[in-house]
Amino acid sequence: MVPCIASFPLQNAAYTCGNSLAQAGSSAGGGFSGTFTWAALIAGIGIVSGILVTAVYRRRDKPAKQLEQDYGVLDKVVVELDKLADKTATKDDVKELKELLSIVKQAARRFSKIPFQTVVATIETYEKTTITEECARNLAKVLTNKKAKVLTDKKSVDEALKLSREQGARITEIRTAIHDVQRIIDRLLRR
Repeated sequence: MVPCIASFPLQNAAYTCGNSLAQAGSSAGGGFSGTFTWAALIAGIGIVSGILVTAVYRRRDKPAKQLEQDYGVLDKVVVELDKLADKTATKDDVKELKELLSIVKQAARRFSKIPFQTVVATIETYEKTTITEECARNLAKVLTNKKAKVLTDKKSVDEALKLSREQGARITEIRTAIHDVQRIIDRLLRR
């Protein structure tokens, strides 16, 4: 059996309807302090802005890493040009340069606003100035044998000397183009 409500007068008197409503209203409005809500709001804004900044920088990091790699490839091209500057280059001598050229072409496709195409064009014109092995041998004979008065194949030697001078000019053009591109990359990466 359920006891009668009237049998517990002291207990029921403490929990009247009006008293319990007042308690419910005070707990709903005063559950969080004002400083806690402001702190939570500021923390939420900080978290959201941190996520956005991270996303933006990650999006910028990928092209920056590619630009750094391309900068390194251009350095390798300069080193290879230094090796080729000491001699009259033949088609066999420019194999390493051709491999680096393909990487520079990929960079030109990735970054159309950076003048990698100029570097590609000047390297390709340099490759056109290479001489044949036979012509290089004739040139070496003439340069080492200073006592020789009669040249058997003067035309090929003159052609080799002309191409050798053109190679020197093209190497200078390539270095200038590479310097311009590296300067642009430095500006973009703010080195």
